Amino acid sequence: MFECLGWKRVLDWCEDNTSWVYLSEVCEWLASLRFRNKDGLPEQWRLVGTTSRGEMIMSFETINCIALFDSIGVQAYGYLTMEHFFNNKANDYDPDGMTEAVLPYNNVGVAAKSYLMVEGKILQGISLENVMVQFGDRGKVRASDCRVIHALVYGIPTLSWRHIIMMNTWITRESCHRRMIPYVRLISAMILQQNYLPPSRFGCLSPWKSSTWQQ
Repeated sequence: MFECLGWKRVLDWCEDNTSWVYLSEVCEWLASLRFRNKDGLPEQWRLVGTTSRGEMIMSFETINCIALFDSIGVQAYGYLTMEHFFNNKANDYDPDGMTEAVLPYNNVGVAAKSYLMVEGKILQGISLENVMVQFGDRGKVRASDCRVIHALVYGIPTLSWRHIIMMNTWITRESCHRRMIPYVRLISAMILQQNYLPPSRFGCLSPWKSSTWQQ
């Protein structure tokens, strides 16, 4: 289903890119983040942050300069608003019976990993590393997690990985806690791809691997 959704490269794109993470530059970019074209179509969104070498942009286009994500085409996906995607209750935009399908053993009103379908337990682990990156209680299942898991098991809703990445990056930036840095390796690859790594850093690359930080 990763391939059917156009998400196949989500699983293996790092093989083509640097294994280094540039933590200070990533923090600098995230701390200065602005959202351009927020009211436009998702493919027109721009997350723009300032690094020591200027403005670096996260967009559908710059993400796809790293690897061919969302490979079935931008028009193939349905784009929920941030409010609807991160809404922690089922809403009218969800497939019928989404929660019951993903959490078939939940009969006490508790959304916990132990109540997920077998496939859901596996996919939630993959999602927490590659899609809905998060710290915190990994035993808890949010409605947004259910949307991703349902898409990967049943093919609906047809979600865009790039759309989720940009929404989750912005939501993290806006969070009052800011306890995590999502997609560190992806942002590091963008820093290289857009040539925003200071020249001095080529001689003293960070020893931190992406597995050290939540991706």
